[in-house]
Amino acid sequence: MREKKIAPSSIKIAFFLLIALILRSAYAFYAYVHTFNEYKTEVQQVTALDPDGYNRLGLALLERGELSLTPGHLETSREPFYPVLLAAAHFFFGLSPVVGIGLNVLIGVLGCWMMYGVTLSVFQSERVALYALILAVFFPEWIYFSATMFREPLIILLSLIWILLWQKYLVPQNSWAYAGMGTVFGLLCLTRSPFIPMGGAFAILAAFKIKPKYWARTIGVFLLCAFILEGIWMYRNERILKRWVAGASMGGSVMYLSLLYNYSHPEVPLEAPLSSGKDPVILSVNAQHLTLAQAEPIFYRACLEILIHHPLVFLGAFFHKVIKLWRPYPNPGWKYPHSFFGLSSLSLIGLFSGGGIMLLGLWGTLLAWRDHYPIGFLILFPLIMSIVYGLYWAVMRYHTTLMVGLIPQAAYALNSLFQRKEA
Repeated sequence: MREKKIAPSSIKIAFFLLIALILRSAYAFYAYVHTFNEYKTEVQQVTALDPDGYNRLGLALLERGELSLTPGHLETSREPFYPVLLAAAHFFFGLSPVVGIGLNVLIGVLGCWMMYGVTLSVFQSERVALYALILAVFFPEWIYFSATMFREPLIILLSLIWILLWQKYLVPQNSWAYAGMGTVFGLLCLTRSPFIPMGGAFAILAAFKIKPKYWARTIGVFLLCAFILEGIWMYRNERILKRWVAGASMGGSVMYLSLLYNYSHPEVPLEAPLSSGKDPVILSVNAQHLTLAQAEPIFYRACLEILIHHPLVFLGAFFHKVIKLWRPYPNPGWKYPHSFFGLSSLSLIGLFSGGGIMLLGLWGTLLAWRDHYPIGFLILFPLIMSIVYGLYWAVMRYHTTLMVGLIPQAAYALNSLFQRKEA
């Protein structure tokens, strides 16, 4: 019996995925050791490894059966899917923070693999797909977020799975495929609720590709499956807050705080205006002893008042946030733990990775558009998320997720450049 030969491309994929695993594991080990050497108390160590508290939510879910950092005060401002995954990982492998970090390392490697699949489905070229895989493997920000319990690796993975399914099944009228797309998208929204508008945008895009008589069994199935998952979360939050919340209940406060934020001094925490005692809206909320979740409608009304009466303030903040997402280097004011061995290194790496990929991605978008590749999905991804983040908030890790829609085109640009040199 003849042995089945392994294709050279499969060997290359496995090799670079192994490199991705080694890089992320090595950096995770560095981050873990650095954290315990740098932060002396257990609380500081846990906070440094779990800056947004999602691992603590997962442990609370496992130990007390409630999504809450404070016993008895159920959480509505944090989406549930990532804490649920962390809780499951801790259930099977123990309560050590190594478990949560290890989960993110694994998710990060899977994200690199999915990037290869997405790029291959768009450009139908193993060489371009391999370039995209290499960019994903070595992209420093993706390595960094795989070494800490941020939800960005999960967002990237789910986004890429969704894009891959859409690229493969956008035109075929396969209801089961669209049910799968809707389920993945629903999980994505339960990981990061600002993605909710993306579903409507891509449903509109699909409507131009699919005949109207098939809309119900394709787009309708997609939206239904996504809504079932999100609807369960919305119903649960309505029972707690006595009002419907499309996603997480912190949108109003974040949008309002972003209008007050001093962008010239990024070291000032996001929550600083809440404790300053100067803003009249925040003073009113504090006087009524409301939580941020309870006060969300008040903050949204205040944002609307600013838009109506001071539109330049609102639009100025919006464009400032969008520009912040798209600048080719990270802001040195944002100090994450163990940030690439220091802020100077962070800025340099950001310039050559994020900035380089961004410029390559924009160039590759023009080339791919000229060559009639189906990149509409990939163009809309960073565009819509820029609008959403421009309305709410913009930090370095949100910039990181935009690369999902830029790395494939960056790989196409690299391939075009190398082909010219070979010619």
